[in-house]
Amino acid sequence: MGTILPPLLRMLFPGHRRHFTFTRQHVPMPEPPERLNLYVHIPFCRRICAFCPYVKQVYASGVALSYMEAMRTELQRYRDAWGDRPVESVYFGGGTPSLAPEIVNRILESISGSLRSSTEIGVEVHPIDVRPRLLQSLIESGVTMVSLGVQSFDDRHLAMLGRGYDARQAYEASELIMSAGFAAVDIDLIFAIPGQTEQEAVTDVSTAFALGAHQVSAYPLIRFAHTSLGSQLSNAHASSPSWNKERRMLKAIVTQGRDAGYERSSIWSFTRPGAPRYTTVTRDSFIGIGAGASSRMGDYFWVNTFHVDEYIRSTESGTPARLATRLDEGDRMAYWLFWRCYDTIIDHARFRSAFGRNMPRRISAALMLLDHAGLARRASHSAFRLTDPGAYLFHLIEKHYTHAYLERLWTACLHDPWPEAVTL
Repeated sequence: MGTILPPLLRMLFPGHRRHFTFTRQHVPMPEPPERLNLYVHIPFCRRICAFCPYVKQVYASGVALSYMEAMRTELQRYRDAWGDRPVESVYFGGGTPSLAPEIVNRILESISGSLRSSTEIGVEVHPIDVRPRLLQSLIESGVTMVSLGVQSFDDRHLAMLGRGYDARQAYEASELIMSAGFAAVDIDLIFAIPGQTEQEAVTDVSTAFALGAHQVSAYPLIRFAHTSLGSQLSNAHASSPSWNKERRMLKAIVTQGRDAGYERSSIWSFTRPGAPRYTTVTRDSFIGIGAGASSRMGDYFWVNTFHVDEYIRSTESGTPARLATRLDEGDRMAYWLFWRCYDTIIDHARFRSAFGRNMPRRISAALMLLDHAGLARRASHSAFRLTDPGAYLFHLIEKHYTHAYLERLWTACLHDPWPEAVTL
């Protein structure tokens, strides 16, 4: 079902294409956005986790300094073209941004004239880094939100994931970061870990809810071909849970979130009512800064080179080479719908705001069919919300998308710093 549905979803829009081809090309500077959303990728880590698919490498101070200057140069290119545009959000991901708080500070200094009191500034934090000095540094830099990558509160599963800390340290880091005064704290967890029971998955999220996290995100462990997770599991004679066991885990996690008084804010996240939401990937448009960062602006979707040294070199000499694909109106609508399904709510009014027109009739008809099938329900006069069965169906679609699109693109870009073309 997951394999069939993404092409069917794409066919709902005019001018649909069977394949997308990313080519190495010049991307014209987009029109200045009314409000700018930024994602800043900091790829440095103490150690490389076997399950992590993102652009990362072991921290070296000299490389980190050169990388920071390259990112400031890339940012300045947009500032030169657009001026001080109001910044709606800035999220620092990785890698381990909390390993290099000086980079966070310098980047925020670079755009200080564009920051507003309402700007969301989020940073991913590793439990080992959680110390009063770090938290104070982040707050003084203007950071308002943090995502703590706990992954599990169970010693056995932390060892399986190779996280380098134990459950006690994870819990103490969570307590300390909750008391630091951030507007929002997201506790990041992983479920469907090899050997994990349904009750252990529930215990992890229950612990995060009991700590009072503003948001709890629980993602399924997804195996990427370009990571060493597969060989690690093979050496340990371990295997991932069956799809049925994973389904039961997710259902139990959703139930636990509701029982704790949290609202389901995406297929894998739960947010306290009234709390700000920590989210980096669901924006209608955004600019990515750094190696491997992606951007969605105007008629283009593009990614920077995935190789840190090549990113530094190319940025110093101009701009980081990019793989890009041009989007027609149907592509942009499909992209919008995909992330609204991820959010679990599809709003006609928000569609009109984004595209200046009513939603195509075939989409409205599809939403009515989902309603009749019990996969969605009306949340308001203009909006539909996915039911739990509908959200589980999209959980399958999201996993298929990860392998069919992201994994293929990332693998090609990690293999070759300058691929000429990648067809998805």
